[in-house]
Amino acid sequence: MPLHAWITSVDAAASRFSRGVSLASAATLLAGLGAVSQAAVPVAMTMAAVPPTAAVAELVVRAPARPHPVAVIRPTAATRPLARWLPTGTGMWVHDWSKTEGGRGRAVVHRAKLAGLTHVFVQTGSSKKGWIGGRVLGQLMPATEGTGIKVIAWDFPKLDHPEADARRLARAAWWHKPGVPMVAAVAPDIETASEGTHATKSSIERYYRTLRRSLPARVAILATVPWPSERRLHRYPYVRTARHADALVPMAYWYNRSPSRVTRTSMRVLRRYGKPVIPVGQGYDGRLDAPYLAPDRHPGRSVDAFVTAARMSGARSVSLWSWQTTGAQQWSALKRASKRYAPAVRRMRAAEAS
Repeated sequence: MPLHAWITSVDAAASRFSRGVSLASAATLLAGLGAVSQAAVPVAMTMAAVPPTAAVAELVVRAPARPHPVAVIRPTAATRPLARWLPTGTGMWVHDWSKTEGGRGRAVVHRAKLAGLTHVFVQTGSSKKGWIGGRVLGQLMPATEGTGIKVIAWDFPKLDHPEADARRLARAAWWHKPGVPMVAAVAPDIETASEGTHATKSSIERYYRTLRRSLPARVAILATVPWPSERRLHRYPYVRTARHADALVPMAYWYNRSPSRVTRTSMRVLRRYGKPVIPVGQGYDGRLDAPYLAPDRHPGRSVDAFVTAARMSGARSVSLWSWQTTGAQQWSALKRASKRYAPAVRRMRAAEAS
């Protein structure tokens, strides 16, 4: 066999083996072959000379080189876990857009700034209403540009059709107009059977799996749940909910209980699931739901107690339900709360900017 033909066969055989063969071994192998002109060399000899690892692309005769140090692979933006935005500071919930500052986006943002709010929860749909987000987001989102106020879309699903419910909320996260901010997070409000919700382990699982697949990767799920009272703790699927949520948002409405106790219990119990807990307080008169209750003569103080309990329990954010039913005292208490949360907000914005 001619030498050039034999070398070609060696290259073909070597392609099945390792790049790890040393240059010195390659040089020795080829130098030995130089003494052979027409002799046939079995392929088995080449296999014995090359370690059986990965394929070799080519053999180059060079002087032996010093080994290079092993490169250290550092995490990149592609390999680091995705960081989703979560609320800090204070927020307010909106469920009837037409009765929220007359449905005027700039008026809503103006009042939010006066109250020190960092975010607003706005309803974009429900199983009963269907999708209502187009008009709401079309008016609110342009007004938030340049203000730093984030918008969180929420939806009230009944879970009779979990996949359809999930896709309806995800639609809000994809809503976009050129030059206009997008929704920062979503907050599905999944209630109990007493509110007509079919919240079983199966329906919860189907809902959240579909929601996560349907959302942009950047958008966090703030799972809004009933506060874990002694009756609900072993009935509501908190564990299954927490598996799919980026944060848990308990509706810590106190009615005839202590605001501090309801809030502390919510924080303590739900933190066990390893997710941030962001409580919602009762900004409305409880008699709207339960006419038999005695009036709260100092609702602002009740909100103060809620805020203090949440802050001392490690909450990074609080909000009130809801814009349309919150009285002047509660609005004032929420503004006081915004000052208590201001340092955390500044740190978070500095981290986002860096």
